[in-house]
Amino acid sequence: QPSCSAIGVDWDSNIITAIGVGSAPEYAIKPGQANALARRAATVDAYRNLASIIYGIEVENHTTIEQLTVKNDTIKTAVEGAIRNARVVDEEQLDDSNYQVTVSMPLFGKNSLSSAVWQNNNENTGTTNNVPVVNSTVNPVQEPSTTSPTIPATMAATPSSTVVPLPTGAYTGLIVDCRGLGLERAMTPNIIDTSGRTLYNSQNVNNQQIIHNGLASYVKSPNDEAANIAGSNPLILKCVSLTDFHRNPIISKEDGDRLISAVQQYDFLRNGSVVFIQ
Repeated sequence: QPSCSAIGVDWDSNIITAIGVGSAPEYAIKPGQANALARRAATVDAYRNLASIIYGIEVENHTTIEQLTVKNDTIKTAVEGAIRNARVVDEEQLDDSNYQVTVSMPLFGKNSLSSAVWQNNNENTGTTNNVPVVNSTVNPVQEPSTTSPTIPATMAATPSSTVVPLPTGAYTGLIVDCRGLGLERAMTPNIIDTSGRTLYNSQNVNNQQIIHNGLASYVKSPNDEAANIAGSNPLILKCVSLTDFHRNPIISKEDGDRLISAVQQYDFLRNGSVVFIQ
C-alpha cells in the first residue's frame, strides 16, 4: 500500500487535510473487489496521515497534541474520536489502478480538533509558561530558556456567563501590529513582553471561546473584516520581535504595562478579542 504525503493545516480556512493512496492486494482478481479493497486501503492511509499531522500540531509553548494526549487520557480519547469522525471530502480512481482518498477536519468549531482538546481541558492542563526572557534590543529567541515567568494575576480570565456592557471609551479588544516581521500562525499563540512576562495565552480565555474561534484572528490589514473581532475601540500595540519560530509576538515592557492596566479596567481579553496583523 503506497503512502501519499499529507497536505497539512490550512490556517486560512482552518482546515486540516490529509491524502491517502491505496492499492488492491494481489489476491483481488475481480475488478469490483479490487476497487473496494484499494479504496479501503486509501482510506486507512488517509486517516493515518491525518493523525500524523494532528499529533504534531503544537498546542502551546512547545506542547504538541501528542504530548498532551500522553498526559491526559480523556483528551487522548477525544482526539482519537475526532480523527475517526473526519470527513472524506474527495476520492478518485487513479490511472495506475490505485485509489486516492482525501479526508479533512476543522481546526476550530464543532467537531474540531480544538473541541477535542479544550472541551476536555477544564484546567488548561498540558501547557507550560516556559517563555524566553528577551529584551527589545536582541534578536528573537527561537528556543525557550529555563526561565518560567508567572502570568500576572490581573491577566487571568474570570469565567462568567454574564456579559457586562463596557463603558463608553473602554477598550473593546486588542490589535498587535506584527507587519514586516514574518509572523506565523499558531493554534494558541502567546503574547509576551520584553521583560519575559506572558501577557496572553489560553489561561486568559474561556475554553468555549478557544473551541469556536481560537485565541486570535490573523489579518493582513487593519481594514480586513476579521479585524472587527477586536471591536470598535481596540488597544493597538506594536510587536517588536517574535519568538517560538515566529509564532508568538513580543511587545515592549511599556506596552505590556499598558495592556495589564487596560485589562484591569475592562477585562476585554476573556472573549479572545485579539487580532494579529501579519
